[in-house]
Amino acid sequence: MCDLFGLSCNEIDRATQSLPIFSELGSRNPHGWGIGWFDKNEAIVHRAPTRADLDRRFFETIDMASSNNLISHVRWATHGEKCECNCHPFKRHHNGRDWLLAHNGWVDGAGGHPNAEGNTDSESIFNELIDYLIEYQNSNSIKGRYPAIKKAIRKIFNSYMGTINLNIILSDGNMMYVFNHYQRKPIYMLRRSKLYGNAILLSTQKLNDENWEKIPSDRLLAINNGEIEVISDKLI
Repeated sequence: MCDLFGLSCNEIDRATQSLPIFSELGSRNPHGWGIGWFDKNEAIVHRAPTRADLDRRFFETIDMASSNNLISHVRWATHGEKCECNCHPFKRHHNGRDWLLAHNGWVDGAGGHPNAEGNTDSESIFNELIDYLIEYQNSNSIKGRYPAIKKAIRKIFNSYMGTINLNIILSDGNMMYVFNHYQRKPIYMLRRSKLYGNAILLSTQKLNDENWEKIPSDRLLAINNGEIEVISDKLI
């Protein structure tokens, strides 16, 4: 099953030590890799439908990926063809900035969103989340991204009657949002102190023997450039 990685920092940083370990531990996911990061409001994404730890382009991308927020993914194809457009993270522009999302798990019945480039349930769910975010932010009763994303996640669960295994890392370049609803695949968090301040690593693999914390299930975690801002009550 796919694996996720995220990095959120007080200042611009890279993941030159963590991402090679992530690719090695995720080597059983041979169907694709992706790394996404931000240059101001623009997201830069490099992807390929190959095994990450055997692709020199993955390591070349690690060296150039520098940002306050970075997302990576290695893919096991359960939905959609084995092609670049189905590799994560996915990107969408909204309200003057790009958004990135990587997902592992699956959502029965999801697919076919008109904004999707590929044919995965993951990309369709990402676009639905952004659609719902726009809908709630445009309403008179909901203001702010965090409550909008919470309501969007609830609406996803209310919209599909089949199996929903939804682990996501989502970022707009400023904030990083994390949601864990896949019991067989927890998301872990590692807090680190750097010379510039704080950093938080996220992964579905414990990358070393440090003090990784399991993120509570079914709660939306918001991380503001290396600092935990808020975690919700259970959403479902």
